[in-house]
Amino acid sequence: MKEAISDFHQMHFDSIQALRGVTALFIVLEHIRFLNCGAFGVDIFFCISGFMIMFSTHRDSSFFLRKRLIRILPLYYLMTVGTFLLLLLFPGMFEQTKADPVFLLKSLLFIPFDIGGGVLQPLMRIGWTVNCEIFFYIIFFIALHISRKFRGLLCGLFLAAAVAAANLIPSPPAFLAFYGNPVMLEFLLGIAAYYAAWGLYRLHRKKAFPGIGYPLSLAAIFTCFACLVITKPAINILGFRRPLVWGLPAFIIVICAFLTGLYIKKMPRFLVRLGDASFSLYLIHYYPVMLLDRAVFDFSACTPYALPGTAVAIAISILLAFVSYMLIEKSFSGWLRGRLIK
Repeated sequence: MKEAISDFHQMHFDSIQALRGVTALFIVLEHIRFLNCGAFGVDIFFCISGFMIMFSTHRDSSFFLRKRLIRILPLYYLMTVGTFLLLLLFPGMFEQTKADPVFLLKSLLFIPFDIGGGVLQPLMRIGWTVNCEIFFYIIFFIALHISRKFRGLLCGLFLAAAVAAANLIPSPPAFLAFYGNPVMLEFLLGIAAYYAAWGLYRLHRKKAFPGIGYPLSLAAIFTCFACLVITKPAINILGFRRPLVWGLPAFIIVICAFLTGLYIKKMPRFLVRLGDASFSLYLIHYYPVMLLDRAVFDFSACTPYALPGTAVAIAISILLAFVSYMLIEKSFSGWLRGRLIK
């Protein structure tokens, strides 16, 4: 049994990285207006995050929060400051926000505020998910230092308490309203996916489902993605509906991606590399997509111009993401790790 446990925590999840790449592409498609079909990618990312944080801290939890901040902050801060400069230079590009230095400071400090119209989001609106990730990391860090063994359970209790408080207190403050959003429960689905994958790995080692696990996993992945795409335009995901309607399929997709990786030893290299750059693709894509939409192709409807425009927008977004990944995530963050983690 100990050998199986050791083997599980020595795995490298190329299948999960490939899923990251596919998920990031769906989020790009979400911002192609006539497609508008990938918002659920956020839910998959949150599940993956919970899964991987549990996995990575099993063997080594040293410098956990520092490692995560080094990974996330450089690009997020660069994009946030860039957004502020764009607001100064081209205020007409943005509909609901303005170049307010207070907005910039709060965004850099992950303090939720009303960006306009009652919407609680940072200056770079797509960065709201990064705020959720940072809050999850801080809560997990606290849980980890209380009990390494029960870190997942404690983190789950803390997040559940925040969500409960936000939904039980009349008119909660902005901080609690934002970080008590039920979407935060999807990190717990990721934690649950980690334990489920661990158990399934043990069964796989015992050849409990030979031959059938692979086709069933693929079928489940395609079915869940199809359901998410088909239902997305017709479903208004609010409150606790989101973890149920999108979070549970995301949980299934992550589990099945893990199982697929047990059978396919070599995932498509491009998707794995795209998964490596998925954070950059997520943060960067919105601006080239928006620029091409307004200045060149007009993505408001499916036209002969919009279709090739979609391909151009995806290609440019991917290219910029790979450049960002190599320069910022890999080189600069790697340099920081070498100096801040000893």
